[in-house]
Amino acid sequence: MKRIATCIASLLLAAVPAFGHGSMADPISRTYKIFLDNPQTPQGAAAAAAIGVAGTQAFYDWNEVTRNVPGYDYAAVIPDGQLPGVGREKYAGLNLARTDWYATPVVAGPRECRFYATTPHDPSFFKAYITRNGYDPRQPLRWSDLEPVAGAETALLRGSCGAGNTDCNCGTNGAGLSYYMTLQLPQRVGRHVLYVIWQRIDPNNEVFFSTSDLDYGGVDYGNEGAPPVIPAAATFSFSSQWTGGGQGAFTITNASTQTIRGWKLEFDWVADINSMWNGVQQSRVGNHYVVTNTDYNDVLLPGASVVVGCTASYAIPGLLPTSIAAVGSVPGAPPECDGDCNGDRVVDSADLGIMLGSWGQASNFDFDGDGTTNGADLAIALAAWGPC
Repeated sequence: MKRIATCIASLLLAAVPAFGHGSMADPISRTYKIFLDNPQTPQGAAAAAAIGVAGTQAFYDWNEVTRNVPGYDYAAVIPDGQLPGVGREKYAGLNLARTDWYATPVVAGPRECRFYATTPHDPSFFKAYITRNGYDPRQPLRWSDLEPVAGAETALLRGSCGAGNTDCNCGTNGAGLSYYMTLQLPQRVGRHVLYVIWQRIDPNNEVFFSTSDLDYGGVDYGNEGAPPVIPAAATFSFSSQWTGGGQGAFTITNASTQTIRGWKLEFDWVADINSMWNGVQQSRVGNHYVVTNTDYNDVLLPGASVVVGCTASYAIPGLLPTSIAAVGSVPGAPPECDGDCNGDRVVDSADLGIMLGSWGQASNFDFDGDGTTNGADLAIALAAWGPC
């Protein structure tokens, strides 16, 4: 009934002329997510707080987060701290600095993203930005927090929304059309913001803005007293190759000024790892690997490196791993404990019960980062059974 009510409201509003016409559907924007969940029954504290600031209408008008900006000088029109709401009182609820906005789980690397255009406008172009390393989602978003993301220039308009799509706007008022772009997401850790600008080329300089929350994982914002994890530099190179495989090594370097105690390496590789040294393979889900430190190399002083060697079999000569990312715990923080859902540093039946409560959903217990809490995450928990 909630979906039907929201769709009926959307169809009624579609009959009213609107000035703005689009938002990110993947990774989903704050406005579009709240609209789909039904503004009358907000899902989550962040959505409720945003609606409490300025009411529900902003989220029925989810595709109208727009300004007219002469000369493309966005910072001159939209003040720091008001980027999500573009300086408009109507959308001020989007500006709340919180760590519980719905966030799309992501990893570094190319990602096809979709900007849903209820009314396409061309000529136009896109710009995409992501928050920098070290961004704190508990602080209001500023222009200086953002850096460009490559790939917005690849945006192409096509439709429909696809067979079986549950988006109630598909097939109405010209809907079903989206701009697809392949964004090159950089390595990050924790929560970040993807800020997308759709600039019309017209005399009014109309611009549409979209704010999407991303979750790279690795930071528990729920425990304010816990030291954060920090990113480490990670590279890969072959030392030798032969027909059907080769030997290589990942080099993890602590480029920070703090000592790392406990590290984790993640990467995608269409290869079968046959052996590994100086690292422990914790899981493999599809082509996504998770590797952690051994007992003897968990500490990395500033500037120090550890080399994790391996042999692997692969069909394409010279095939390299992609989306390589590493993080480490800062002094005083225990290493990550995959499978430990309640934070007691022991993986046991209590954790399984918590995990089952989020089964089939995106949650903090999605240990392999595929976007869903499922059997793969259960396997990781069972492999880590016992004290961390």
